[in-house]
Amino acid sequence: MAGLSTERQTEVKERLLARKQRLWLEVKQQLKSSIGDGYQEMLATARDEEDQASVSLLAETQLSLLGPKRLELEAIEEALLRLENGSYGECENCGQPIEPRRLEIMPETPLCRNCQQLREKLAKATAR
Repeated sequence: MAGLSTERQTEVKERLLARKQRLWLEVKQQLKSSIGDGYQEMLATARDEEDQASVSLLAETQLSLLGPKRLELEAIEEALLRLENGSYGECENCGQPIEPRRLEIMPETPLCRNCQQLREKLAKATAR
């Protein structure tokens, strides 16, 4: 982002890395508590293919709950790349500067408020 001081870049990078670390810890804890050893136990005690399918479905369901965290981790990685290449703070869609307050709240966001609203409207329209 043009005009983003080195100090501010460091600040943003530290916030993004701290959030990334917290998310990874949450993912690890969720995997350990929901699947972990219990999955192997359930799989070992499954009597037939139907039981095994139920156990696999349970594991897949638990993994699908990690989807939002995975998406946020990807967004953080992309924001870190934008910081490195100097495009952080510019809207990926229109190229205009993203509002500082928006970046303060969501430092990983790649879009300005207007482009994000447009994307959400298009997503609603195509979901109908």
